[in-house]
Amino acid sequence: MALPLIDLARIKRPQSRPKLSLVQTRGRAARVIIIAFTAAALGMALIAVLHTQIAARQFQIDQLDRRIAAANEDFDALRSIRAELRSPTRLDTEGRLLGMEPASSSRFLPIDPQVLAITIARTGMSPEISQAPDNLGPLDQFRLVKRVGGMQR
Repeated sequence: MALPLIDLARIKRPQSRPKLSLVQTRGRAARVIIIAFTAAALGMALIAVLHTQIAARQFQIDQLDRRIAAANEDFDALRSIRAELRSPTRLDTEGRLLGMEPASSSRFLPIDPQVLAITIARTGMSPEISQAPDNLGPLDQFRLVKRVGGMQR
């Protein structure tokens, strides 16, 4: 099969070209501006809400800091009172008012092996080696006394 050849010079072409014109885009720029402005306004509102939340949280943190400082001052005052109450001179004075006298001599009493075994079992300490450090705080001292007394396990 052979294809016929067409003479392109014989084909009639239209004498005038079609007129092309630019279509006006009304409102597209206005829509973009409105959307951008709305997005910016929402962003600023979100930032304002975020700053408000941060300020509220900081206020709560400041209140907690003040309460902690007050509790620390109360603890220091109570520890000072405790130190005064446990002072040797005060204990001596109170003991004398109750009719007590300083001991003239001392002697050690024998301990029943069963009592010693129970004490070691409850405290977990050997009587030869004390594991309690010398610089215990007041709460740790209280905890240690309660543990030895068998109230806390």
